[in-house]
Amino acid sequence: MKTLIKRNMKLYFRDKAGIFFSMLSILIIIALFALFLGQGFGDRHILDSWLMAGILAVASLTTSIGAFEIIISDRINKVAKGFYASPVKRSHITASYIISPFVAGVIMTTLTAIGFSIYIIARGGGLPGPVGLLLLVGLILLSNITGTAILCFIISLIKSMSVWGTVGTIIGTLSGFLMGVYMPIGQLPTAVQYVMIAFPPFHSAMLYRQILTPWSIDYTYIASGGELNIAELNELLGTTFSFGDFQITPIMSVGYLVISGLVFYWLATMKMRKL
Repeated sequence: MKTLIKRNMKLYFRDKAGIFFSMLSILIIIALFALFLGQGFGDRHILDSWLMAGILAVASLTTSIGAFEIIISDRINKVAKGFYASPVKRSHITASYIISPFVAGVIMTTLTAIGFSIYIIARGGGLPGPVGLLLLVGLILLSNITGTAILCFIISLIKSMSVWGTVGTIIGTLSGFLMGVYMPIGQLPTAVQYVMIAFPPFHSAMLYRQILTPWSIDYTYIASGGELNIAELNELLGTTFSFGDFQITPIMSVGYLVISGLVFYWLATMKMRKL
């Protein structure tokens, strides 16, 4: 299985175009904020931290898209049948196809986090302390597990490279919206908010914001002389979410991500074993 995973990773990182298109959603978000969305957003410390949280959430879902192309390519070129005819256990082959995109996603999301951290520090901003950074690492792993599981299930239903290309484009386009990156969730209709909160990666975005934005919101609160309503700002930006008086806690979001990941992985595994 290790050999298959290594083989899949080499194919992924060899495809520079695939990596670029996997990162395209992130580049579009940065470009939109630089040109349009960031204008009049408010304090730049909050904007930078909030934007980093959203980008990491999107990266956790979209950066592994290129790695999934290997599955379809192997299926089309009959390579997968050769693997299944070999002495290697079918479960190991299936696991290698699942683990490879996860590893690729973690690597690319981590590199994105490092790059954006350097940008924030260069802009005079700050990052969470040691505990916050450890939580960030754990969240990168968890969010990629869930994101990979969702994509794995989707790709188990697809048999054409062209269809996957279209689906990948749709996922990359919608992910920023469904995670509340293009527009804060607090500015959207209630019905749309409920759709977003049902989308598992939105919980990743919310947890990323809870880790990355508190320092910047506190900084702005102090600078405003205590006039800023932090609770309302957190609801507006999607750092927290409430159903009336009931607020979703971080533990609930983590549990939702874990359960979603397990369900989608199980569905994908059942489907891929029949291919």
